[in-house]
Amino acid sequence: MLRQLDHVVFVVRDLQAAIADYRRRGFTVTPGGEHADGVKLIAFHDLGRSLTHPWWNIAADGGGVADFALLSDDLAADSAALADLVKRPPQEGGRVRPDGVELKWRTAVLKPPLPFVIEDLTPRELRVPGGAATDHANGASGIAAVVVGATNIGDTEWRYAVLRERGAPPIELRKADKDGVLDVRFRSG
Repeated sequence: MLRQLDHVVFVVRDLQAAIADYRRRGFTVTPGGEHADGVKLIAFHDLGRSLTHPWWNIAADGGGVADFALLSDDLAADSAALADLVKRPPQEGGRVRPDGVELKWRTAVLKPPLPFVIEDLTPRELRVPGGAATDHANGASGIAAVVVGATNIGDTEWRYAVLRERGAPPIELRKADKDGVLDVRFRSG
């Protein structure tokens, strides 16, 4: 089943500048290595390989919200249940944190503008910061809303209803000129 919103992905052109900016705006930023967690700030460092990545256009346009992920406790079962919504079946991924701890997960990509789904293969606590790393000077305490734009609002409403049947949290859906995340609102307190 789908358990919760796992994270939102922000693609940036300059990772160090984005980290400094988010810290200035009162967020606690935890470096995650070659693939960061929580509210993810991601920058491409291998431009040749990155040109085919679906988030590349967002980076090329100066950055912004790229995607969001839902947490699954059984990605194989969720992928089977969501069959017609799956664009890319589960594949394993991972990274090594700066402290040398190896993290592994599995993801499935759903058809746009739906999110992708992630299942941890190593303990989630290793991938997602907790404790003081979740205390932000600006008072942000999580994600209040994800706003998703859709060119075909009726079809996307139906698709997201299927996700909610599997446990996905609500999102705000709007008619848009292109499919994708339009906005993320943070919860305070």
